[in-house]
Amino acid sequence: MLVAILLCNLSASAQNDAVFKLTKENGHFYFWTSVNGVRAKMMFESGVPGFMMGDAFYEAHKDSLKMDVKPCDEKIRYLGGLHNVKLSANWARIRIGRAIFEGPVKIVENDASLKFPIQMLHHATDSSNIVWMDLKKSEFRIISRTRLQSLVKKAQMMELGFNKWDMPTVKTTLTIKADGRQTSIEGVFIADMGNASLLFINKSQPNVVKMLEDGRIDLKEARTKDGKISTEAFYADRLTICDRKFKGVTVGVNPFKSLDEYGFLGVKFFDIPTIFDFSDKKLYLCK
Repeated sequence: MLVAILLCNLSASAQNDAVFKLTKENGHFYFWTSVNGVRAKMMFESGVPGFMMGDAFYEAHKDSLKMDVKPCDEKIRYLGGLHNVKLSANWARIRIGRAIFEGPVKIVENDASLKFPIQMLHHATDSSNIVWMDLKKSEFRIISRTRLQSLVKKAQMMELGFNKWDMPTVKTTLTIKADGRQTSIEGVFIADMGNASLLFINKSQPNVVKMLEDGRIDLKEARTKDGKISTEAFYADRLTICDRKFKGVTVGVNPFKSLDEYGFLGVKFFDIPTIFDFSDKKLYLCK
């Protein structure tokens, strides 16, 4: 009888999950949902500082959205660009499908896309801040704490942190083998759901530069049509990070001068079911 009750509770908890189906476009993931009842297409993200809503979308639906935002004259940088903010709220509670968003809102000039960080989503029933995602199945869920216990029994657990921009981070060892030489570094990496790659490393950090030099890693340049270097990259025969092993991968290299972290883990790293328990600052890799 006890087992039956537990299974019933888990089933009921699963039915209360907020489920979002993802589609992939140009290496990024998007999903359709509703924002305070208004149908909207969102970008799957973890690297923006709040709910970034285009001004055209807001003006078209502001009566239905019923958001308390105030005029402002602010500039904000995200996803590699500088944007003008017309209206903002320091904190808002917004229903996203069956989940709840809690955090800042920015109404951005001339930005057609809508996006917010998944770390600001909460379960509607118990207010837990836990995101389960399976990118191979093109799905993510906001799950309850009760559901969490049944999903992480055999998972690899890592401590989760947040940087000064409230982006989720993990501290780990990166080991690279390229052209028969091996080099390693231990440091903090950002979990970036808006990054289409496996790994980008931050060339503005002296320890990262030393690692590249110690491994005598040959960087290749990618250039724009006008001849400017857009990024650098190298090929790794083997790569290990967060105790996960990869073979034959390309690693991007860029100077991210505003960041102290050693790099970004992108969506290609998260090709196994993953759970972010943002409330308790735990990351679970469900191998």
